[in-house]
Amino acid sequence: MNARKTITKVIHLKLKALMQNRKAWFVAAYCCTAILWSGCKQDSQIEIYSVPKKTAFKLPSNWKQTDNSSSMRLATFEVMGENEESAEVAILPMPDLKVEDHEIVNLWRSQLQLDPISKEEVDQTSKSVKIGEFEGRIFDLTAPETAPGEMSGMRIITAFVNSPIGTWFFKMTGESQHLEKERDGFTHFLETVNLHEMQEKITAERSAADPHAGVNMSSAGSPPSNVPAAKPSAGPSNLPKWDVPAGWQSGGPGSMILASFNASGDGGDVKITVSSLGGAAGGLLPNINRWRGQVGLGPAKASDLDSLATEIQVSGNSGQLVSLPGSSLRIDAAIVPHAGQTWFFKAMGAPAAVQRESDAFNSFVQSVQFNTNAQ
Repeated sequence: MNARKTITKVIHLKLKALMQNRKAWFVAAYCCTAILWSGCKQDSQIEIYSVPKKTAFKLPSNWKQTDNSSSMRLATFEVMGENEESAEVAILPMPDLKVEDHEIVNLWRSQLQLDPISKEEVDQTSKSVKIGEFEGRIFDLTAPETAPGEMSGMRIITAFVNSPIGTWFFKMTGESQHLEKERDGFTHFLETVNLHEMQEKITAERSAADPHAGVNMSSAGSPPSNVPAAKPSAGPSNLPKWDVPAGWQSGGPGSMILASFNASGDGGDVKITVSSLGGAAGGLLPNINRWRGQVGLGPAKASDLDSLATEIQVSGNSGQLVSLPGSSLRIDAAIVPHAGQTWFFKAMGAPAAVQRESDAFNSFVQSVQFNTNAQ
């Protein structure tokens, strides 16, 4: 029995040294129990079982985690449908955000070009939802067809919770019909969320990036200079470079339009726009069908994609080029994924006018060079 006392004493000292590491403490404590139960025989076999790591969430089968397009995100997921549809889900922790529910709702409404609503209207239009162990709110918004850029007709389902460990957003963006099918999967995902585990991940990453994390910086000298800076979002200061065709006049940026041009000539004017959305931005087929509706064409099927879209290379990225001629309106567009974003280059006008600018538009798209900040 002296051998057991000696072993127990050694393990006790080891445990004391490991108390700062919760997971190591648990494993060591389990080992101690195994030794005590094993008896004093020197030839006793000690079985050590691995402790399952707690998960921060459980993903539906058709979700896959992808790279974050912004340093504000803790995680990003792509949600695939049966017919090339795609939605994006993002987890955004906002630990220092202290706002009321209606202010949060109106933040997203403004993104979709929707008018703000009152606190009473928010209470009527949002619903209670379980986010892990906490009670949160969920609301469902669809952009009007008149919204600028490629946000037209897009839908956002957002859940948020003001918890003791901060405010958390869970945002699903995509084409409306696809999100309708995925809504139940989204709410089931929310139920599996473990905010404590996610907060530990954030703390660990901050500690790795900043050795002074958690230290009162007023007495610790200058702030550390090695903390990674947040990546800027796409805007006029970090647009890709391109060659503007002769005769195109800059129209400047606008609400949700990063750049625009006007081309005049025989057959009428053509409006060329550049915009960008996060993730897959709804998927190729839903975007094509949205444009087909704008020019008076019926929806296409997934089996039609090979005949509707042509693959192109833009700044080393594989994209798709489509031409959709209607009776009174035509759209030529390029869809190019890059760095977690989907970029849209779109020419719209009377069929004869868009045909006139077809070669210039294709040359414009081929000239695009993404820079490192064009996220």
